[in-house]
Amino acid sequence: MKENEVNCGYVNIFEFDETAIQKLNCLVFQKPTEEWVDFVMQNRTQKGFEHSYDIVYGPVANDKVYAAFALYEGGLIDKQQLITELKTYKLVDQYLFHTDNALSLLTFIESKEVKL
Repeated sequence: MKENEVNCGYVNIFEFDETAIQKLNCLVFQKPTEEWVDFVMQNRTQKGFEHSYDIVYGPVANDKVYAAFALYEGGLIDKQQLITELKTYKLVDQYLFHTDNALSLLTFIESKEVKL
């Protein structure tokens, strides 16, 4: 990188009316559960995995979470041990918008430049 070159990225900010999601087909995970583990594993292991949900809401499976999933996937811990382990993590929730209907709920607010 040249001395006067600045690396930057952009963050797009959206808002949406959470009450409108009641009209859509949503899958909601309030915390790590067996069903959540199964859903995450399907996404990780089944090539071309598809589902019919407009929006999926639940804990983010970040790098730390994926390390625990790797132990489960490798048979080193069982599903209940995985869930118990994940409950000790500070998990952050996310909304995943999977369909045009879900995306129509988003309203663009602004884009901000972020310097690295």
